[in-house]
Amino acid sequence: MKQYYAINFTSKKRKNHRINIIIGIHLSLIMKSLQTFSSVTSTMNSANKFRKLSSSASLSSLTTITSRNFSMPASSSSSSLAAAALKKNNNNNNKNNNIAAAFQLSPRLDGLDKPTVWHEFSPLANEHNAVNLGQGFPDWDPPSFAIEAMTQSTDPKYGRNANQYARSYAHLPLAHVLAEDYSQRWNRSIDPTTEIATAVGCTNALYCALQGMISPGEEVLLFEPAFDVYIAQTKMAGGTPKYVPLRRKDASTAVDPDADATRQTSNAAFTLNLEELENAITEKTKVMIINSPHNPTGKMFSMEELTKIAEIVERHPQLTVISDEVYEHIVFDEVNSPHISFASIDHMYDRTLTLSSSGK
Repeated sequence: MKQYYAINFTSKKRKNHRINIIIGIHLSLIMKSLQTFSSVTSTMNSANKFRKLSSSASLSSLTTITSRNFSMPASSSSSSLAAAALKKNNNNNNKNNNIAAAFQLSPRLDGLDKPTVWHEFSPLANEHNAVNLGQGFPDWDPPSFAIEAMTQSTDPKYGRNANQYARSYAHLPLAHVLAEDYSQRWNRSIDPTTEIATAVGCTNALYCALQGMISPGEEVLLFEPAFDVYIAQTKMAGGTPKYVPLRRKDASTAVDPDADATRQTSNAAFTLNLEELENAITEKTKVMIINSPHNPTGKMFSMEELTKIAEIVERHPQLTVISDEVYEHIVFDEVNSPHISFASIDHMYDRTLTLSSSGK
């Protein structure tokens, strides 16, 4: 089922224009890469085929090959054929060397080829027959209403005439639904045509946002431990990740007063030192990423915590907050520990880019 993501823009006209350009460039680069890869693959396959035939063919078959590839007559001397074959092989080696040189990664990607948590833990879960809580693998089909809605959205007999290029920012019927939902939740009017955008996955939305906002040398503030994609995408944008740790409270005091006295929750166990947070901000700090509910601790930031963070943001006008709220609907105690969107805090709507996901 296709996933849609709501993005709340801080500046209507400018931000929409920017995100559209980023997505357009991103897709064109993908297409260009695919075309290049296709050409390279064809060249490599031809070279490998020639080497294989040359190593096993008799002189007569080699004569046929060289006649076809070098426009040489079949009556050419063996020495001429051998020289031509060697020249072709050298050319192929040069091409392969050029191909290897052409695919050298930018230094800003150094270290990003290391295994991610998915590469490590998913095979381990399979090996030990463990329940994998680190990656979502649905083992059931989409619900019937979703399948029916998808059919109705594409089948001409329903008269929707929807088989066209989608609007770049967001398919308008979807944008209207998202705007209505967020308007009700945040108690403000949100314009579906200027304040909502969708992306193919929230990871893609985050990538576009960081590419559009971060210039080389600028800093992105992360609460550690952090989802590893934040670090990789910050570096891909030429930015520098900067970390502020979530501190573990003393076990004797880290008990949620609203919970069983013998049970400790992540909300009470982990705390953010606000003095550390503000001290980490410099004139180069451009973005702060807030993730609540938090991955991997499960902590949900309270209204008191978010309000104090907002006060810090107000003191640093260069800061934009990216609020990653993909787990907003996975809440165990909505009464005592509800999810609170950072954009709903006073004065923070115009400073926040909100990301969410229907996939969760």
